[in-house]
Amino acid sequence: MSSDHDALLADLRILADTVLDRVEALVEQVAAQDGASHTDAPSNDGAAEAGAPAQTAGGCTWCPLCAVAALVRGENHELITKLASQLAALIAIIRELVARFLPPPRTEPDTGPDGPLPPEPPDRGGFVPISVTIRP
Repeated sequence: MSSDHDALLADLRILADTVLDRVEALVEQVAAQDGASHTDAPSNDGAAEAGAPAQTAGGCTWCPLCAVAALVRGENHELITKLASQLAALIAIIRELVARFLPPPRTEPDTGPDGPLPPEPPDRGGFVPISVTIRP
């Protein structure tokens, strides 16, 4: 039973690492796109240089609908930038928790101290054939 739990935990760790790698790549892509938008866009507005919140093409900086529309159009939006930074921090926390509480994945699961382990017998699933006698 313990080996089943260990295998499940190793599989969960591999799954968590895979999901976190993909989400992290997406977050980095959005953050890089926002960073490129900040450096490429000329800033002639005096209010933006004075620290006022930057307005997007739609005019609002807090609306989730405008943020999704800006993300689809490939534009910069303040809400998406904040969300990307928070997701990056969340991914780092989840990676730390996975590293702390889940065992590292096994590199060679089919080898023992004396070589390869014999294959396990197939699980019959609890079915036991019984004989039934019907009396007239």
